[in-house]
Amino acid sequence: MRSPAFDPQRMLGMLAWPSPAQHGLREALRWGSHHSGLPVVVVAALALVLSYRLAKRAARLAVEVVLATAVLLAATRLGWIAW
Repeated sequence: MRSPAFDPQRMLGMLAWPSPAQHGLREALRWGSHHSGLPVVVVAALALVLSYRLAKRAARLAVEVVLATAVLLAATRLGWIAW
């Protein structure tokens, strides 16, 4: 008999074995909770918000770098800048 495409037992089995990155994240959240006195959920929410803001700023910086590089390359091609 062929197994179904979506097997809930198999999915639960995969979730039961966290990857090393998940384990490290869990330990970091527990450490932050233990040393700050805040619940783990609050520490996780703070980490999520701060990481989102950091990712937003990093993306904005990456866009600015790409635009500046494009402008410099265009100016070089047009002969306005000689290196």
